[in-house]
Amino acid sequence: MILPSNQRGLSLIELMVTLVLSSLLLLGVLQLFISTNATDRTSTELARVQETGRVAIELIAREARRVGYQGCVGATVTTEGGGITYPGEALDGTATSLTFNYARPDPAGTFANRDCNNGTLSTYQITFSNCGANICVTAPDIGNNQQLVANANFNRIDYIEPCAANSCIKAAVDADLPTVNKLQITLAVNDSRGEFAVPRTFTSIIELRNRL
Repeated sequence: MILPSNQRGLSLIELMVTLVLSSLLLLGVLQLFISTNATDRTSTELARVQETGRVAIELIAREARRVGYQGCVGATVTTEGGGITYPGEALDGTATSLTFNYARPDPAGTFANRDCNNGTLSTYQITFSNCGANICVTAPDIGNNQQLVANANFNRIDYIEPCAANSCIKAAVDADLPTVNKLQITLAVNDSRGEFAVPRTFTSIIELRNRL
């Protein structure tokens, strides 16, 4: 008879119990890892979506603030250039696209007006529009339908005009574009992995500086 004090190693039952407990512990750790990884992936995608929306609105707003600029003259002055009468015809748009016209510095420019440093100007036109699942930009120095941001679209574009009360928000088909002095753009941004069931929306109101 072998006394307990002389026993060495584990019995089969003890080994099985140890394996079961170890397996349960490993499963718990694995489940925690999977859950943490999924949360981290979702947070990363949300950050990317927010960054896409912010960058797109920022780039569009930068160009929108230049619309109608025609040199060192007041907004009440009208100037012909590139087939456009500034500032009234400098803005064009639909429910899903925006076209901005303005004068910009150019040593070889032939625009009728000059900037406030007596520099020459030339006309410039840039268009932002939906193209497939992205927002694209078209401009002479950029090319046609070049991707601005991926997985984003114009969800809605509203045109804001002065009204007797304060201001009127109108859709493109109803807007009097020469009098529009603000834009309200809403973007729908999707994540690249399909993590979210619906796109996130971002809305911004942009004031047009060179309008009456």
